[in-house]
Amino acid sequence: MAASFVGAAALALARLPGAHLGVLLCLGLTGAGLARLEAGVEVPPALLEGGPAVLEGEVERVDRFEDSTRVLLAVARVGQGPGTPARFHTSLYAHGTPPSLLPGQRLLVEARLKTLEPALNPGEKDFSATRRRQGLAFTGSFQSAGMLVLSPPPRWRQYLVRTQEGLTEAVHAVAPSTEAAALFLTLAAGQRAALDDGLEEDFSRSGLAHVLSVSGLHVAALALMTLALLRKLLVRAGARVRGLRRVDARRLAAPASVPFVWAYVVFTGNQPPAVRSAVMATVVLLGLALWRRADGLNSLAAAAALLVAWTPSSVADLSLQLSFLAVFSLLLLTPALREALPVAPPDPQEAHRLKRLLASTRETVLETFCASAAVTVASLPLVAGTFGRASLAGLVSNIVCMPLCGLLTGFAAGGAALYVVAPVLATPLLWGGAWASQVLLWLTRFFAHVPLATMDLPAFGLTASLLYAAGLACWALGERRARLGGLLVPVGLALVFLVPRLVPEPGLRITFLSVGQGDGIVLSSRGHHALIDGGGVPGGADPGLRVVVPFLRASRIERLDLAVLSHPHPDHALGLVSALGQVPTERLWLAADSADGHLSKQLIAAATGAHVEQVQLGHPSYRLGEATLEVLGPPEDRELMEGVNDKSVVLLVRHGDVTVLLPGDVEEEGEAALLASGKLGPVTVLKAAHHGSRTSSTEDFLARLRPRFAVFCVGRRNRFGFPHPEVEERYRSLGTECLRTDTQGAITLESDGQDIRLSTFLPAEPPVPPAPVAPTTAHHQP
Repeated sequence: MAASFVGAAALALARLPGAHLGVLLCLGLTGAGLARLEAGVEVPPALLEGGPAVLEGEVERVDRFEDSTRVLLAVARVGQGPGTPARFHTSLYAHGTPPSLLPGQRLLVEARLKTLEPALNPGEKDFSATRRRQGLAFTGSFQSAGMLVLSPPPRWRQYLVRTQEGLTEAVHAVAPSTEAAALFLTLAAGQRAALDDGLEEDFSRSGLAHVLSVSGLHVAALALMTLALLRKLLVRAGARVRGLRRVDARRLAAPASVPFVWAYVVFTGNQPPAVRSAVMATVVLLGLALWRRADGLNSLAAAAALLVAWTPSSVADLSLQLSFLAVFSLLLLTPALREALPVAPPDPQEAHRLKRLLASTRETVLETFCASAAVTVASLPLVAGTFGRASLAGLVSNIVCMPLCGLLTGFAAGGAALYVVAPVLATPLLWGGAWASQVLLWLTRFFAHVPLATMDLPAFGLTASLLYAAGLACWALGERRARLGGLLVPVGLALVFLVPRLVPEPGLRITFLSVGQGDGIVLSSRGHHALIDGGGVPGGADPGLRVVVPFLRASRIERLDLAVLSHPHPDHALGLVSALGQVPTERLWLAADSADGHLSKQLIAAATGAHVEQVQLGHPSYRLGEATLEVLGPPEDRELMEGVNDKSVVLLVRHGDVTVLLPGDVEEEGEAALLASGKLGPVTVLKAAHHGSRTSSTEDFLARLRPRFAVFCVGRRNRFGFPHPEVEERYRSLGTECLRTDTQGAITLESDGQDIRLSTFLPAEPPVPPAPVAPTTAHHQP
């Protein structure tokens, strides 16, 4: 209904500026509505919670990485024998070496499924909404030995894969480096999975990330080069064939270029941005054949209509959203930016050849700069919300690298096309493309590491995004007084940057991050910050880069005063190592006698420039803003302690009347040592020791502390069964309110020195009203 209303209004007001935008908004809303139908899933009730299952379905995509294979399966039946009809998608990782799989094959597989989890922490990327729109209901894994291929792939798919494999071998044979080959194959065959994370990070920082996806730049360059080549061939043929002399070569070359464009899009994997570009190129080329002037926004609307009909869920595809924003900015914002520059355009009647050449070169540089600036400005809210930063280096890197990118596109598309026809003749193009890729890599790394290459940005939010977009639209489309609406842009930016700084911060904020089965705790007080542990699991996802660093950036924490490793176990250390590799710290605390361990050495190496101290009971307290951190463990007499857990760094955080105990992973022996120290009394909040295991949280320990709140840092469906039900019940029997990071996400405590407020990232059930506790009155806010 919304799409119909907007579309009718746009058509009725077709003569006014912005009517094109109304039509495109109509198509976007239509796609969003149809995506809900496309994303409809049918999951058997017995499978709603995941677990082992036998699945039958069709392979839609296969991504091969260096050490694993990922399969996107469209499931049609669940269970053995006749099975139960179903309709959903699942992303499965293969254990072992699976046989060669291709899209279009029918598959029967024994898999272990996991339900999709939402983001559990502020700043963490949340892909759950996008996955739901794509009908993805589960992730999981399977053993290659438990897989049965029921049908062969289509013949055209086999031919395509064989050609791509041959192209891969040919490129690696002539490339100067593996990375150069991977970059060239990304453009020539859409094999982006071969790029490592470090290389993608460099392209993102340098502002050249658009080069890595087959999109408008590549398709447009291919269309123009193909058009020029075919036109020249037809002109030469017209000189020999009398019947062709009367036909405009461009009118024949334009439609003849269309199949080449679409062949390239299919060969590189039908990526949505490439499809968008191919539709626009097709409209422009057919317009040339019919002697019609090309209109960019009409071409964009045609692309939107096709994508809405072909795959409605693509409206949620980030690369496609950025692609459409880029075209919008190039068509609408770039001319306005160029007009605002106080530099006159070249004089076409300039008689002096050198002056004319210099003026033309200057104009090209200015237009490229305006185009790069327009794309950066237009995509700022989306980029800030997704990546938390914007590339400033891109304003210059695009001017320097655009000619090289166009040349590289010609090598990639031309080399791939010639390889299909005659592999031997393609070798010079493949060699040239591989070396062009190497030069682009050198330039990318240079721009990625220049000072101020990127700028961290907070998320805009809905209100600020709408004001910002309305301001850009008024300035780009309006005339005279209407352009004053452009003042909404600084208003939106003020909401993003200034308003949060006007909100008074609490005297102490402690966030217990949900890092899986492990600890990750951030303390902040009046501009001073500390990080305790960072989670981690050997061979698993890195919570430091996935959770801790995004949280620090979202909280505008650029530097730490103190980092603490409670004890050198992977579920506390690995994420801290990667986090300190990104965010510097002034001071690093380790448990006494633990600096010689492998994990501790890794951490010390990552914390470049930090003052390293090994702490134990009796170490001087540390002032963090308004709060004080007292070291209560490990004890001085610990030689007889057998476990590393009992030698954890134990911290008591004081803020006025509020006390928070962070005991690491101490177990029964460590808790007894804490009681013997005589330093403990009732506390306001206790992080449950050792994640709520049976070997900790003894009755004597809890009787001494009598915490009002207990926080369990545990992983969802962890294999240890933490927290154990009897331990959790032990807390509740004392009247302690229990919170868990696995079900409630990150848990944040805010203190003013007298009262505390607890909030959870995910909605929680209404808690039982707390009883008054002296001297601290605690309030809970779900």
